[in-house]
Order: sequence, then C-alpha cells, then structure tokens
Amino acid sequence: EYNTSPAIRALVKAMAKKLGADKGNSIYLYKLFPKGPAKQATKIAGLPKPAKCL
Repeated sequence: EYNTSPAIRALVKAMAKKLGADKGNSIYLYKLFPKGPAKQATKIAGLPKPAKCL
C-alpha cells in the first residue's frame, strides 16, 4: 500500500499484539527469516530493500 518496508520494531510490536508474546518477538522473526527479516520479507512482498539493508 505504501511501497515502503516497515520498521522491525513496529513489525514485532504488531506481531505481539496479534499473535501473542511467544511469536511476537524478534527471535521468532529471525527464525522465520534467518537472512534478516527486513531483507527477506520485503523481497517476498516485492518492496524495495530497506535503506539500512546491506
């Protein structure tokens, strides 16, 4: 919708609210996306790479 990648903190906070504390943390997010959640999730979503991504 906005064509930008979300901040990881905001994403983790939203996940915690929706999925609960066991899945709403950065450790769980890195298990899903081991090469970096921001980089991999934006690639899957078809968004441009985050500015801080190497």
